[in-house]
Amino acid sequence: MNEVIQTLLNRKSIRAYEERPISADVKNEILCATLRAPTAGNMMLHSIIDVTEQSLKDTLAQTCDDQSFIAQAPMVWLFLADYQRWYDYFRFSAVEKACRQREVAQRRPEEGDLFLACCDALIAAQTAVIAAESLGIGLCYIGDILEKYEIHRELFNLPDYVIG
Repeated sequence: MNEVIQTLLNRKSIRAYEERPISADVKNEILCATLRAPTAGNMMLHSIIDVTEQSLKDTLAQTCDDQSFIAQAPMVWLFLADYQRWYDYFRFSAVEKACRQREVAQRRPEEGDLFLACCDALIAAQTAVIAAESLGIGLCYIGDILEKYEIHRELFNLPDYVIG
């Protein structure tokens, strides 16, 4: 059987972790694979936060339905739907000025952009899962991050058009 298919079939959610750090080289290898994930219009409307501070992991463990294993995880990544990137790119590229010159309205981020950003974040997360699993690193998705969105927005100082 194909190695990738075997990795996918062997995947399971892990909530108990060995007390061994994940090296910077391994994290980088997973990140490099993750950055190859397909994205809508090649805009990469997602961001990843590598949570390394224990105090932040402890807070996440509490705010994500008291799941203590989050605090014990050697690697915690937050995948964010980030359409602030789109907005910043257009601002940096002087699109507003060009629209004024052409007398057309500048399009602002809308719901459809949020959906694309969510898809990009999910595809990137799944790519990270496959990469980590292929290296023998088990992991667990945490969906509860959205339940306390305002707390997490403040905790990680997220810009306006970023949703974790």
